[in-house]
Amino acid sequence: MPDVSSGELEANAFDPEEARAIAWFLTGLRREAIRLTKKYRRLDEHELLLLNGPATQDTDSDKLTMLDAIPALVDVPGEAEDMVFIQEALLLLTPQEQRVVQATILDGFTEREAAKELGISQPVVHRTKERALKKLRKRFALDKSAGK
Repeated sequence: MPDVSSGELEANAFDPEEARAIAWFLTGLRREAIRLTKKYRRLDEHELLLLNGPATQDTDSDKLTMLDAIPALVDVPGEAEDMVFIQEALLLLTPQEQRVVQATILDGFTEREAAKELGISQPVVHRTKERALKKLRKRFALDKSAGK
């Protein structure tokens, strides 16, 4: 058995303070890595690619190269999802209600402008819009008794 002095044993001994500091440091690194991964994943989801030419179905993918990527000003997947939701909601309405909601809410016309455009009176536009919104509220309102 090799002769080991007491000084060597103390140098090789487990230091709980050092272990705690290393664990703290590794935990911080791990959390920062997770944060950065999430950040860059979000950025990648909202980037627009700049290509060296138009991308069509006829274009050979080997000829296209990415020149740059810029952040999108809008949330394209979110907007597409919203548009699908809106289109499905409009299907719950009558054709006249759809036209009135489209004109007054989605296109931003006043009731008077919508009435002129649709060839009906402003009070009819108002009643139709109120009836349509009531239908949509009833359909999409949260059911408080069900806890949803």
